[in-house]
Order: sequence, then structure tokens, then C-alpha cells
Amino acid sequence: MNATCSASVVFSFVRSNFIQPLLCAIAVLAPALVPRLAHATSNPWADQVISFTAGVGASSGFSNPAVTLGSPERFTGEGVFPGAVTPFNSAFGTDEIVSIGRGGSLVVRFDEPIINDPANPFGIDLLIFGNSFFFDPNTFEPIATTIASDGGTIEVSADGVDWRTIPNLAADGLFPTLGYSDLTNPFQSTPGNVFTDFTRPVDPSIAWQGMDLAQLTALYNGSGGGAGVDIGLVGLTQVSFVRISLASTATGNIEIDGFSDVVPAPGSLALLGVAGVAAHRRRRLK
Repeated sequence: MNATCSASVVFSFVRSNFIQPLLCAIAVLAPALVPRLAHATSNPWADQVISFTAGVGASSGFSNPAVTLGSPERFTGEGVFPGAVTPFNSAFGTDEIVSIGRGGSLVVRFDEPIINDPANPFGIDLLIFGNSFFFDPNTFEPIATTIASDGGTIEVSADGVDWRTIPNLAADGLFPTLGYSDLTNPFQSTPGNVFTDFTRPVDPSIAWQGMDLAQLTALYNGSGGGAGVDIGLVGLTQVSFVRISLASTATGNIEIDGFSDVVPAPGSLALLGVAGVAAHRRRRLK
């Protein structure tokens, strides 16, 4: 066999066994991958306040709902008691959190829908950041013996009309915000150097009781915390609206700092593509 013939045979083999399956897989996967790529690269924060009712007993001065748009706080108390935001030192500025009292509510909208994405870590699609914190009621040391959580109901909607309540999850609760992953002092008065990821949820199964800052930071594993919402639990494939409310019969009030769309873990989109190619190859070989 001459060189020209050999090259032709090799090219034919490569085309039929690698190039053609890859092109077919791309054609099949493109409709699914394009929304996921847009999801992974879009602005993850809430974009618009639709409505706000302070409610009875809302904290005075914490009345600007626009503070919940954009990224949650990493550093709080500038000019008063400055400190990095940690699970023991939550955001407390009037320009950082909004207070919702009894019978009150806050509705925000995302420009890009939050997707019930199987590539999202732990099946969590949405994160809500309040100002809950861990503490030890007996020693007042920075040990996560219990959590100061004020509750609050979470509802989600695709159209702002049909609302679904997320069960068994407090809006202002687990997991308290962690702004940096390189802190050694839970009340550090200077910012850290390594940002946590506010689009990455904490593993909801972690056992946090009894942990100090170093242990919690390790368990958070790069996450910035937040209450993790799986919108699939209420039968929705995507949502654009989130409503936080406090019952008129509740006690106290809740505080909300921000919202975040969870971004699929790096490499998950590529793995989906590889899985599609592999599946195509298996079908050809059968």
C-alpha cells in the first residue's frame, strides 16, 4: 500500500471513529449546553426589587431593600466596628442588610432565570444570605454550639404569580456567611486575601456543631455560605422571582443581605459533553 493510500485509510478511520461521533454529539448536546454556558457566565445576583413591605417590628434604619441586590457582604462595620464577615461575625450595616418584620415581605427578580441544574453542587440552585451567626450561649466563645437564626419563609416563582413555598428551610439561617477562606480570627478587623465563592453552596449534610472558625472554613470548602434552595423540590425547572416573608404570628424579625444563583462546578459542562460523546460511541459499537 502506498503512502497516499495509507493516509486515506488513516483519515477515514479517524473521521468515522472520532470526528463524526464528536460532531454528532455536539449537534445533540448544543441545545442543552448553550443555556448552561450562559447560566455559568451570567450575573449571579438578584437584579431588581419588585416589592418590599417592612412589616411590624422591622429594625429601624434597615429599610433599603436595594442593599440585597449584588454580591453579599465580605467586610462589615466600616467606621464603627470593622470586621471580616464570618460565621461568628455577620453583616450588620444599614447599607448591607434589610430588615423584615412580622407580616413583611421582600420580592426580588433575577434577569437570568435560576435553573434546576443537575450539574449544581448538592442539587442546590439558589443561595440566600442573611445575618445569622453561630455562637456558644454558655461560654460566648466563637464555637458553633448553636445558631442565631431568625427564620423566614422562602417562596420561588417562574412568573411572579404562581408561588411555591420551599419546605423546611429558613431564609435567615444555615449557613452563616463566610467572606474569606484565609482568616485565623473570627472577628478579624482587616479583610482577608482569599475570597470565598458566593455561588457555591455548603454541603448541607455537614456536622457543624462544636466547630471553630478553622474547622468551619475547611467544611465550607471554598463556599461563602448561604441557605441552599433546591427549586426542583417544588416541581419547578427554573425561577426568576424569590419572595422572603415573615409570618404575622412570628416573633422578632429577619435580615437579608443578598441572593445568588448557584453556578455549576468547573468542568461539569465539559464532563457533560464527554459523557455525550461516550454515549454516542457506545451506541455505534452496539
